[in-house]
Amino acid sequence: MSEQEELSLFDKIDKGLKQSYEDLLRRKAALGQDMVFADENGMPRVVPAREALKEYEKQTNS
Repeated sequence: MSEQEELSLFDKIDKGLKQSYEDLLRRKAALGQDMVFADENGMPRVVPAREALKEYEKQTNS
């Protein structure tokens, strides 16, 4: 596999992962569910999916 093919493959994987994460956030937000993240100490942190989606959209639009 050439370097260009590898870069293309990694780009496709990256886009797919981002799309999956966004889909998950949207689905959970629509259902009124929570997301569980790890904080800086590795402890679980529960966040409403709507808030997580707003934060994600802020980050991707910047």
